[in-house]
Amino acid sequence: MNINNKSLLLALLAMSCSPAFSRQLPLEGDSTVTAPQDTAFVKNGGQLSTLEVKASRVIKKLDYQILLPSNMQVKASTNGLSLLRNMQLSRIVVNTINNSVTTTTGDDVELRINGVKATLAEVKALRPDDVKKIEYHDTPTLRYNNAIVIDILLKNREQGGDFSTDITNSFFNWGLGDYSMSGSYHKGKSSLKAVANCERRDLKWTRENYEYYNGDTPHQNIEEGLPTKVKYSNMDFTLGYNYQAKKDNLSLTLRDSWSVMPNDVSDRKSILKRDDMQFNIWDHTKSWNNSPSLDVYYQHDFNSDSHLYVDLLGTYIGSSYNRLFTQTGQNSKEQFASDIDGKKYSLIGEVIYEQYLQKNSKLSMGVKQTQAYTKNQYGGTVDELVKMNTSETYAYSEFSSRVSNFNYAFGVGVMRTYNNQEGNKLDHTFFRPSLKLSYRAGDHLSFRYNGYLSGYAPSLSNLSDVTQDIDIYESKRGNPNLKSVKFVSNDFSINLSFPFMSVEWFTRYSYDDKPFMEETLYENGRYIRYIDNQKGFHRLHSQLDIQIKPCKDYLTIHLTPFVNRYISYGNSYTHTHTNWGLNGSVLAVWKNWNLSAEINTSYHSLWGESLQKGESGHNFAIGYNFNKWYWTVALSNPFTKTYKQSVSNLSALAPYENKAYSNNLRRILFLNVGINLDFGKQKKAVDRRINNSDTDAGILTGSK
Repeated sequence: MNINNKSLLLALLAMSCSPAFSRQLPLEGDSTVTAPQDTAFVKNGGQLSTLEVKASRVIKKLDYQILLPSNMQVKASTNGLSLLRNMQLSRIVVNTINNSVTTTTGDDVELRINGVKATLAEVKALRPDDVKKIEYHDTPTLRYNNAIVIDILLKNREQGGDFSTDITNSFFNWGLGDYSMSGSYHKGKSSLKAVANCERRDLKWTRENYEYYNGDTPHQNIEEGLPTKVKYSNMDFTLGYNYQAKKDNLSLTLRDSWSVMPNDVSDRKSILKRDDMQFNIWDHTKSWNNSPSLDVYYQHDFNSDSHLYVDLLGTYIGSSYNRLFTQTGQNSKEQFASDIDGKKYSLIGEVIYEQYLQKNSKLSMGVKQTQAYTKNQYGGTVDELVKMNTSETYAYSEFSSRVSNFNYAFGVGVMRTYNNQEGNKLDHTFFRPSLKLSYRAGDHLSFRYNGYLSGYAPSLSNLSDVTQDIDIYESKRGNPNLKSVKFVSNDFSINLSFPFMSVEWFTRYSYDDKPFMEETLYENGRYIRYIDNQKGFHRLHSQLDIQIKPCKDYLTIHLTPFVNRYISYGNSYTHTHTNWGLNGSVLAVWKNWNLSAEINTSYHSLWGESLQKGESGHNFAIGYNFNKWYWTVALSNPFTKTYKQSVSNLSALAPYENKAYSNNLRRILFLNVGINLDFGKQKKAVDRRINNSDTDAGILTGSK
């Protein structure tokens, strides 16, 4: 990347490259490090104690890390999402252009603000200088259901309010844009907040399909793709009210998520060639989804060491899915239509109690109940009404403690899943024990282990007793007889930290026992993509996380080489795959200027017989932050000839390879501008500790 102002880089490299740190921040137990500046607070045995930071701004706990953003990281950030990117959490990949937060291990990521589950739009609406600290639960407890959690805790606030807006759009392709607006107001014990966000895409993709059918009459289909429109808009709105007393906190949050997709990402126009015949293919899908929810939360603090949290969430999901597939030849025309209208009602209730028994020990216990009713009307080629009742009950208890430099936690949970689809019932109960260990060997070296046994139930769409025709060759079928799956996971990490450099080696092995995965059947001349409980699935992920700060926070280099190994054992197949990759980033900050560069290689995932290869990408950005407003110019994939993804099916009976290309997602120039305004002083809301959500509409789609 060419930079006209060479003095900028020289100034960055010349900025005090000799770190003058006193000693490494403690991993556990010690709560004070003497230093002349940067003061924060951390929880220690139910009490708040002062923590003055000069060395590492990371505190390693047994199941999570406390990260304190530096002044330079805050100065280089324009919103809450860019702050997450600049803090460069291990195993977390933040893409501020695509607005995504993912992991290199394939785990789900839950975002929270003051303990409350938040949408990406709500995190993006945060102002960086409002963030006090980030709790990164990279080895989460049973309470978090073993999901990766990023909890952003905000600074104290007093009377007053704020208003912010953030606008991002591409220069030469007006079909790429993200727009958000947020505001909050505080008066006395009450506070009110509102967040609105809109994301829109209007692009063109070209899809190529290579299909091989090895049934009674083997043949091959080759589809030459034509540019096809992809268009959708996602809108999110949040309105929240909070009332805070001395020992009690009541919060009401109304959210609505609306998605409209007139041209689905799976749409395609193509010319199909088979032997000496040629056909025109038109595959078009349109859909919408509306999901309002109301979240009622109550928190009571008996004293500084014992707390009660109660949460009740009601959600309605209305969805519509319409697909038309047409294949026309010289003297033939085949059509398949799918029309699905879905309605889902769910109620989630949860109660958690936490008790600090002494300075270094804590006992937590909780129970969560989920109840849902789904009604889906399938029309078109198949006409069927599907009704389903589902419930899930989860209870757990966990104890954690510390002895000198050794930390441990053990817990047990019990989960019961129940599904009833018009008399066809699935009822399963399984235990979920867990064990966490960590050891600090001096100021620079630490070890951590996390192991647990868990399980999961089939999704509503997979349980649906419906067969959807895809085209003249294939159909997709659910399976109401699916059984729940046992899952075991083991994580181990070694962390070596110095003031100017940190290295973490992380590895995970996990195994799914009898997972429900796809296989292909041949029935009456048609190929059926069918979901069934298979034999087993092995995953091995290993990565080296290297972070170098040669010039304090003025220059940060982050490199993460990784490898994934998959072994998929089906009832009639065995597939293996290995994926080597690298994620890397560089962040430079000088005064109000910030310069960044990112590169990510393709991430592969194998599940059943499907191998998906994600896109690789690289981005460059330069920005300037003023007191009340900011701007950033970003260039995405400037050296990419074609932006592409691919999905392959490894079935011996009907394998295929699907490649998708787009010239709209390369060499993109973005402009991001925003303003942050304050009026009066502000106050802080009490931290929430429970979050719930429901996003599964439960419909079985027939797209390819």
